Amino acid sequence: MVGDAEPAGGDPRLRLRGLSVGVLVVFAVVAVGLFIGTSRVAADQNKRLLVERTAEVGELLSSSVGTGLGSSLTSLAAGGQVLTAASFTHNAQGLVTSDAVAAIALIEHRGSSWVVEAAVGKALTPGQTLTGPRLSIVQSAGAKLRSDLFAVSPTDSRLGAAMGPPVSSPGTVLYEEYTVDPARPTTLTQAQPFHELNVAVYVGSEPVGSKLLLSTTPRVPLQGRTARSPIPVGDGTWLVVASARQPLSGALANEVPTILTAAVLIIGVAMTVVVESVSRRRDYALALVAHRTAALQDSLQQLEHTHQALVAHERLAALGQMAATVGHELRNPLGVLTNSLYLIRNTVSGQADDKLRRHLDTADREISAATLIVSDLLEFSRPRTANPTPIDVAELLEEAISVAPPPSGITVTRDAEAVPLVVADRDQIRQVILNLLTNAYEAMPNGGEVGLGARIVDDTVEIVVSDTGIGMDAQTRAQVFEPFFSMKIKGTGLGLAVSKRIVEAHAGTLRIISDEGQGCTAVITLPLTHAEVGARE
Repeated sequence: MVGDAEPAGGDPRLRLRGLSVGVLVVFAVVAVGLFIGTSRVAADQNKRLLVERTAEVGELLSSSVGTGLGSSLTSLAAGGQVLTAASFTHNAQGLVTSDAVAAIALIEHRGSSWVVEAAVGKALTPGQTLTGPRLSIVQSAGAKLRSDLFAVSPTDSRLGAAMGPPVSSPGTVLYEEYTVDPARPTTLTQAQPFHELNVAVYVGSEPVGSKLLLSTTPRVPLQGRTARSPIPVGDGTWLVVASARQPLSGALANEVPTILTAAVLIIGVAMTVVVESVSRRRDYALALVAHRTAALQDSLQQLEHTHQALVAHERLAALGQMAATVGHELRNPLGVLTNSLYLIRNTVSGQADDKLRRHLDTADREISAATLIVSDLLEFSRPRTANPTPIDVAELLEEAISVAPPPSGITVTRDAEAVPLVVADRDQIRQVILNLLTNAYEAMPNGGEVGLGARIVDDTVEIVVSDTGIGMDAQTRAQVFEPFFSMKIKGTGLGLAVSKRIVEAHAGTLRIISDEGQGCTAVITLPLTHAEVGARE
């Protein structure tokens, strides 16, 4: 199974990748832009339809109101002839058919005043002199209808309309007055035209509250998007203001922006899911490839190490077999030479001069050196069986110094902690310490200082042998444990190889720390816990 460790920020499975977030953002931006664009188109269409419908309302009102008021007053005229009070009253009686008509009157100009000559209805009485808004309407009346809206009390408004000569007789004006209640809206049913509009009609060219004639809603002035349509009524102008109760373009057309936006968002979410799924599969595949590649590399490294170990083992086995053969073949001749040299020395002991004695001593030294080489070869080829016992490391270090005392010019310092007993083969560990100690002496031909110490590190005991000698370069460090590798003029190159094998047989390690010209430190690590001890081939 391939997976990443969960970070502190939360479950990585719940987080979108950058590409998925980018796709979602792009679709969200497109959805917002599409919503804004289509909303503007729908709004423009509704606005255009509202303007058209308001103009239609204005045309309808212009024809119906203007024609209705004008025809009502024109029917009272006598073709420009003088109307009598009696004939006017008779004709006007048939026009007062509802409570909405407050008065119909014949107004006569007398001097500087306008006086009611005849009247039908409750608003005016014969002989009444006109004042205020009524007087203004009558004074400005002419051949075209003159109209205005005025208040007679805080709760009572009137619409006045008047026509003068030539419709009426010279010096007279026909006047009609209607009761208006703008606070009570006109109700429109679904079957009536323009039922989808809120309409307010004002007597005048501006939407002034005091000039509101009628409305189809109690909420005036109208709020939101509205349209205006001025309509001519007689010699004046009325104003129609309208707003839509519902989208004029239809419910479906009005919902198109929302539908399109939702569709784009759904597509965006689906694409995000697809991209995220593909990205996760791709990342999983890449992680799996990386994992398998790392496992393959580890296997190749292990195989390489195993191969190197096998080659080294075979090489050591071959070297061991050769060393055993050479050691065995040389041991007997060396023994014979030693005995012969002993007999020669005894035979000529009284007759030999100094020169002969020097040659005999030289032969004795070389035979001893050859014997030591043979011993090293045999030790390397046939390691001894270990005999583990508890040993005192501090005591063993002291013994090593006494067996191999430092040459002239070299001092040995001890820095050993109190460490517990270690279970190991005493002779073999002593041999390793002596080998390292003599190597340290030989690394300081001009004198120096050797340090011996022991310390506890975790669950191991480390034995340290250091010197201030010439040190080693990188190439020497890499080959120092190889059999038969030596930088000495005289030496088999088996000492460190045998020492490393002995330490590893005790489940420990032997490592060399050194830089050229900076001395050398050899560290033996032995476990404190009991381990199976035995020489490894």
